[in-house]
Formats: sequence, structure tokens, C-alpha cells
Amino acid sequence: MPVFIVTLSERQLLSDRVNFQVEADTAEAAGQLVLDATADEANESGLRPVRLPDGQSAVLEPDDVDGNEVSVSVRPVDQPDAVAMQIGACWHLDLSVPEARRLLPVLTGAIVDEDDPVTRALCARLARQVANLAQ
Repeated sequence: MPVFIVTLSERQLLSDRVNFQVEADTAEAAGQLVLDATADEANESGLRPVRLPDGQSAVLEPDDVDGNEVSVSVRPVDQPDAVAMQIGACWHLDLSVPEARRLLPVLTGAIVDEDDPVTRALCARLARQVANLAQ
């Protein structure tokens, strides 16, 4: 019978909310403008600054517990870098360093439609997150 390494994780989701009034052609464009203006990482104080092109600014300081989620990641004991399956709330990027290093060139080399700035921005954001995991 196979043997597996099962990693049980509990994550606590903290939240904070700020509102902006944004003038844009579409709701999607308004949302993307705010996402693009949001820092990719929190600063050393745990705050995530947001500064819109029109000068509006705010700081996200997540401190309200919005919920918990429990999940498991299952890996074969003889292949600890290969994920066999994940069960539960697995929206987070749970990549090992070798997995992130393998994925990063795929993301950075992906062909993205130049007419689709939303997809291009999302791919760039995901690539930055994977690059952080690859270190």
C-alpha cells in the first residue's frame, strides 16, 4: 500500500476594506485600475498602500478575522515535491521552491494577447507571486 505525506494547514483570513470612487469606461476597468494601484506586498509594518493615479490613497491594514480554512496537501512519500491532490480550501499558492522555479519560466514566456491588458496584468501579478515563492 502506498505511503503519503499529508500536510494539514489552517489559514486564518484577515480582511480590511477601503472604498474609492473611480471614473472609468467599465466596471472592470475601474476595478483593474484599483488593483493595479495596489502594492503587491505589504510593507514592513504590515500595511498595503494604495495610490490611484488621481491622487486618492488608502492603506489596507487587515486585522478583522474574516474566516478560517482548513486544507490538506497530499504528496507521495517518494516524491515530496509532487502534489498528488489537495482537499479543502486550496485557493492559495502552495508551491515548493522547485515547483515555483519550474512554473516561473512558463508564466514569463506565455504568449499573452496584447489587446487584453487585464489578462496581461493578472499574468504579471501571478508571475511576481511565483517569483517570490521561487526564492
